[in-house]
Amino acid sequence: MFKYTLAATLDEMDREGITVAECPLRSMRCLSLQNGRIVGINTARFDSSAEVRTALIHEDGHYSPYQLKAQAEYRADKAAVLKHIPYPELAARLRRGDTLADAAEYFCVTEDFLRKAYALYRDMGYSFGAEEKA
Repeated sequence: MFKYTLAATLDEMDREGITVAECPLRSMRCLSLQNGRIVGINTARFDSSAEVRTALIHEDGHYSPYQLKAQAEYRADKAAVLKHIPYPELAARLRRGDTLADAAEYFCVTEDFLRKAYALYRDMGYSFGAEEKA
């Protein structure tokens, strides 16, 4: 059997202990329940088996140890930034002319981590002024 088929994907998910159940979902076409390793899908809301397979492989991706680790790492970094590198203080230092290296030294973190903090705050919609340094 060709491995890039809907049937092969369903078989693989079953072998991995992921239950795929047909559900009359109303607001979405497909969803995964992380703790139960269950994927609910309303195949009637898809136009082709390629769309169904695409949705299933996306949901399968949520169970990947790489996905879980990346999410955990992101959450840990975000919590650390919010707790230990307050936006007002970081913004004030950068606005007064500190470089990222200067700010990293001030907060006693690596420059790489300070770049993460800067990017996180930017992604959250915060501004560092017209002369942003990163």
